[in-house]
Amino acid sequence: MRKKFRLINFVLLVSIFLFNTGSSYSQSKISELEEKIDAIIADLNCSVSIQVASAEKYDLLYEHNPHSSMIPASITKMVTAATAFEVLGISHEFKTIVFTDDTDIKDGIINGNLYLKGYGDPDLNSYDISQLAKTISGKSISEITGNIVYDESYFDDEHYALANYYNGDTHRNYWPYISALSFNKNGGGYDPASSAASFLSDELVLNNVKVDGIVVSGVTPSAAKELAVTSHSFFNVIANMNKESDNQSAITVFKVIGAKYASPPGSISKGEEAVINFLTSIGNPRSNFEILEGSGLSRFNSVNSDLYIRLLKYMYDDEKTFDYFYSSLSIAGVDGTLRNRMIGTEAEKNVHAKTGTLNSVSSLAGYAVSRDNELLIFYIAMNGFGNSANSIRYKQDLICEALCQFSRK
Repeated sequence: MRKKFRLINFVLLVSIFLFNTGSSYSQSKISELEEKIDAIIADLNCSVSIQVASAEKYDLLYEHNPHSSMIPASITKMVTAATAFEVLGISHEFKTIVFTDDTDIKDGIINGNLYLKGYGDPDLNSYDISQLAKTISGKSISEITGNIVYDESYFDDEHYALANYYNGDTHRNYWPYISALSFNKNGGGYDPASSAASFLSDELVLNNVKVDGIVVSGVTPSAAKELAVTSHSFFNVIANMNKESDNQSAITVFKVIGAKYASPPGSISKGEEAVINFLTSIGNPRSNFEILEGSGLSRFNSVNSDLYIRLLKYMYDDEKTFDYFYSSLSIAGVDGTLRNRMIGTEAEKNVHAKTGTLNSVSSLAGYAVSRDNELLIFYIAMNGFGNSANSIRYKQDLICEALCQFSRK
């Protein structure tokens, strides 16, 4: 995808030269875009910050209050994703592993415990646990004399992130339960780690493995032997997080980043350290942002437009990972949180972006393909508009349509 845009831009530049379309004409087209966006936001009675640039040429096409500090909401997940690309890498697997402390299982009996240890896979589900049980049974194991021990020590025990940490922040009931050992997206108000282990115990019995002990919490011994493993790929986890704006995934990934960047147990504070290091390393002044957690649920996150334009440009410039990052974003009129937006306009299928929504906060950031097939980078944040989010989103969609209609010719 990135090579495609580079080739198109080369052809565009040659075309511009051949047809003698000078910089003054191009500037007039940019001025038309500025006037169009100005007209779209003219009647908004809220804080608005917008910036648009070319991904390849990196020239500024539009800005409105670019230095304003804004609450980003769920476009924070783009920061989490980009940091994950940097710290974890695209080859990372989100694993869940079953261990045993029995050193000799050739007799078909585990004389000891079975340990179910989570390493921060936010998408671990019933099917995965069933497969673990089948793998264990397939090793000719007929009995486990000890307990089924669930181990969530890869993370700290702050299960609700920043809920109730700041006065006036998003209420606790909006925050997902976070564990290093997730299970079926941690819904239903139960302890997911315990539930995962109980489900494993039941599945073992269904696969003709006798379990003598009980389900308990504990920590896997360092000398324990790996018995079975299940995992979800880096891209699948990040794509679900971005496309569906999955808060449980985002905070879980944030803690995995923290564990890799510093050391286990992963925590919000360690994830924040990794994000600060990454964002400052690509040129963002530390005083210009606060990313306190990975999902965007906190109203105490703050950013400006420069941060996102710089971030999106940085991701575009990474030839090895850009296609993965670009594909992880929701596509207008097609999937994710943009599946029902921009349908029937030039922006449909031509915008890959991340949405953000909190009470009185709406944001949208990502990439738009112009009429010249030029890839544009954009950031739109709107704060303090009250409860009419639909009309605000409509304004964002109109801006995206204007970007996709833009031509330098």
